[in-house]
Amino acid sequence: MRAFLAAVAAVLLLAAPALAAPVDTGHLEAELVAADRTIAPGSTTYLALRQKIDQGWHTYWRNPGDSGEPTKLEWTLPPGWTAGDFVWATPQKLPVGPLTNYGYSGEVLLPVAITAPAGAAAGPVTLKARASFLVCEDICIPEEAALEITVTVADAVPAPDARWGEPVARALADAPKAAGLTATWRLEGTTPVLAVAGAPLKGADMSGAWFFPFTGGVLDHAAAQTADRGPDGLTLTLPPGYAFESGKPPEVLDGVLTVGGKAYEVAATQGAPPAGVSGLGPPPAAPAPPAPGLGLAAAIGFAFLGGLILNLMPCVFPVLSMKAAALAGHAHEPRGARAQGLAYGAGVLVSFLALAGLLIALQMGGAAIGWGFQLQSPPVVAMLALLMTAVALNLSGVFEVGSSLQGAGQGLASRQGLIGSFFTGALAVAVASPCTAPFMGSALGFTLGQPPLVTLSVFAGLALGFAAPFVALTFIPGLLALLPRPGAWMDVLRRLLAFPMYGAVAWLVWVLSQQTDAQGLALALMALLLAAFGLWVWGQARGARRGLQLLAALCLIGAAALALTPRASASGPVAEAPAAADAAAADVPHEAWSPERLAALRAEGRPVLVNFTAAWCVTCQVNEKVALSTREVAEALKTSNAVYLKGDWTRRDPVIAAALAEHGRAGVPLYLVYAPGAPTPRVLPQLLTPGMVARALHDAAGTGD
Repeated sequence: MRAFLAAVAAVLLLAAPALAAPVDTGHLEAELVAADRTIAPGSTTYLALRQKIDQGWHTYWRNPGDSGEPTKLEWTLPPGWTAGDFVWATPQKLPVGPLTNYGYSGEVLLPVAITAPAGAAAGPVTLKARASFLVCEDICIPEEAALEITVTVADAVPAPDARWGEPVARALADAPKAAGLTATWRLEGTTPVLAVAGAPLKGADMSGAWFFPFTGGVLDHAAAQTADRGPDGLTLTLPPGYAFESGKPPEVLDGVLTVGGKAYEVAATQGAPPAGVSGLGPPPAAPAPPAPGLGLAAAIGFAFLGGLILNLMPCVFPVLSMKAAALAGHAHEPRGARAQGLAYGAGVLVSFLALAGLLIALQMGGAAIGWGFQLQSPPVVAMLALLMTAVALNLSGVFEVGSSLQGAGQGLASRQGLIGSFFTGALAVAVASPCTAPFMGSALGFTLGQPPLVTLSVFAGLALGFAAPFVALTFIPGLLALLPRPGAWMDVLRRLLAFPMYGAVAWLVWVLSQQTDAQGLALALMALLLAAFGLWVWGQARGARRGLQLLAALCLIGAAALALTPRASASGPVAEAPAAADAAAADVPHEAWSPERLAALRAEGRPVLVNFTAAWCVTCQVNEKVALSTREVAEALKTSNAVYLKGDWTRRDPVIAAALAEHGRAGVPLYLVYAPGAPTPRVLPQLLTPGMVARALHDAAGTGD
């Protein structure tokens, strides 16, 4: 009988789950749970500290971030038993005002390896531990729990605990692991750049990539991290913390990399990046939903209206005035004028669709870009300045392409004339891209996340609206008849219209100065000088002197090569641009926009004016001078206790691109006014007046009449 009872007791011990009692600490429920029913002498199993945290509260990861304390577990174990460290679950980002912490909310299991001594006697064993938590909401409260769990030592093959075996196993499987990744870091100025490559990242979804460092003070936890994809990995540009700013970076930059819903432990040493970590651009941002109530038909209609209004923008004036002067030569030849108008319209349509196709391709490749994206590239700006220089010098008579305007009445349907009109349309699109007209923002914002055919349809509507006034003019004989007949006055007008083109060149050089460093700007100026010399030589050759033509061609090739050289400066003039660009706005103080700064100001309950702008955006610059830099706006900011934030998109910035997409916009300008406590901001029109901005600020603060 005694042997039978002993056998029954043994079976019950093997079948019974590990015993534990949950403890309510005040703002969470804590307990120890076991992965297996039994543990063999000399073997290892896993227990886990389970936290069920009250809604709205959180605890902390091993690196708590800008504030907080990590969860701790102090064991009281029988002789010979040992416990490892936490297997930390992947943390969450926990923004708190201007700070960002790392931790957990809801429910989390933190496994711990437990090893029994080789001589452990069979039977139940009680393991005890004291858990310490810092539990935070708006306030932080230290809480503790005395925990214990009874496990069974037995030689039997371990079987998973019926209740907690699967959750603990899942917590172990989901916890970050090294996974054979190769990681290095390097400094670009004072900014650390982390490069990670390996099989798990090949073709992975890299949206939302983030690096959680194991050590506090290494990075600025609240600042943005920007990613660039490659075929086999990615690079992350990280915001430096005290360790880098003080000149004492860590030898090993280690932590957890989260990519596409998965997490990996990485330990990066300083060195050259592994192959395949860049080249495909930043991961795509989650597309924002289209503007409420805006369907495809409405988007195309808005695009058409925006295209019409775009003709009134100052950036398009030089090209349209040049084309109008050319049209004067065809004013009394209706058939020729209509052919010129249709050729111009074809150039506009083809160019807009080509621009849309390039935009679609880059976005599908992961680039966070929008309207005007090409002018975020210094080589594109420099090449456009070269093109404008060539047009201006042609208008000045330095060299000729085709017939002069005075003789344009002859051969109106000539091939050269139609090609010239086509490329004038293309040039008009190129110089129009820095501008955003009313209705354009909503129409282009609708295309975010839409299929390519929808995007092309909206861009076609924009092109038709942009080309419509000029093409319509060529089909109305009565209006054409009002123009004077061709004569000597046309050559005078032609040379006069060169000066707006020179002004466009000066503006593009200024844009370039905001994007590149002094060396890049010098190379671009040398390119302009060399191109001007080459075109002058071409004009002297008169089509007969082969040697001069060859010299001119070499000069132009050299100019193009120099123009393609400037690159965006990581720490160049853009960072200093506000002081220079806003000299006239010295009485309107502003700060740099960031999601963290905006969140902090809103947490303080202050009204906020946000201006997303760019140096190459003509509409933005006009609004700066006409409205935002005025005394009326400065006084409204002061009276309403509002803060003025600027987001500079002169250079490509995926964080700003994501913010624009969040508000259904594909480009700048975008003006937002946040009222304290309001869930969404008020979106201001794209053309501003001082009174409009001042009223919006007073309305937000409740200080209006």
